[in-house]
Amino acid sequence: LERCGELMLEETSTEGRENGWQLIDGKAVQVSVGESGVWVVNKNDDIYYREGTFRGKGAGSGWKHVPGKLTWVSSGNGIVVGVNRCQNVYYRKGVSSKNPVGTGWQLAPGRLVQVDVDGSQEVYGVDAGHNIYK
Repeated sequence: LERCGELMLEETSTEGRENGWQLIDGKAVQVSVGESGVWVVNKNDDIYYREGTFRGKGAGSGWKHVPGKLTWVSSGNGIVVGVNRCQNVYYRKGVSSKNPVGTGWQLAPGRLVQVDVDGSQEVYGVDAGHNIYK
């Protein structure tokens, strides 16, 4: 890391890429990439799924709005979890290759400000007191 806190990028440039990064359309404040695809949250807490990214390696083809409001989302292996401004934790029901955005949000117990899910569907989270949970 440089003193200003920016990541040092490999200085390679290819057509359509900025310093080795491909620019994807849209704006977000948080992104998660996992087996269940690319999911983002924007500054208005709106949730979007990147079509064509479920178990894929490409950049996808467009953004699909997913109903609900979250401040953080995490994409895992057949599971998507998130938290909202009230620190409620949600799981996305029905996520599959046939329906990558699933069927709805299911409230889970607990209060967290950030969550992440690993490849074996283990969910970890941090609460407002900076305590870590599994």
